[in-house]
Amino acid sequence: MENHRGMMRTFLFENLRDLMLRNIFEKITIKQICDQTGVIRATFYNYFDDKYDCLNAIVYNDLVENSMELLHKRDIVGTLKMMFQTVEDNKDFYRAGYNVIGQNSFEDMIRENLAMNFNSYFAKNRNAEYLPNYSNELLAQYYAECLAFDIKTFVFEKDGSLSVDQVVQMTIDLMKNSFIDFVE
Repeated sequence: MENHRGMMRTFLFENLRDLMLRNIFEKITIKQICDQTGVIRATFYNYFDDKYDCLNAIVYNDLVENSMELLHKRDIVGTLKMMFQTVEDNKDFYRAGYNVIGQNSFEDMIRENLAMNFNSYFAKNRNAEYLPNYSNELLAQYYAECLAFDIKTFVFEKDGSLSVDQVVQMTIDLMKNSFIDFVE
């Protein structure tokens, strides 16, 4: 039963992803998502509060859930590769997603999901003796902001020459080095 529940949730958000490739998000209705999925509106509301909640589920799935196992194994490079490969595989969707602005912006969803993931990681793996003045929450928000910037840069790169491996290396390089390293 629980597996069926997870599958229905996935069907709903994948159909929203598909609809966003053909329609402006603001014009997509719950009815369209339900019609494409072949379910009634009540089914949608069993899983999501609204279409923004459904969109957030896509972001969570792509950037958190799919890479969670690698992150728990402390495989940062593998986690980043998984995230950026997912973005690469869905670049048209991400380009459409960035058009969702305002109070429930797509970009905020990315940052919030990444921050949640980083915060969880720091809670389990952080060296408490290193820079103890800074909370896990502050660090999570900082690195989420940085990674969100890298994702957006990758999605909107002009010539398409940046590969998944190159953007992962860029992210690792920038996370490993401080501002001061670049100017000294």
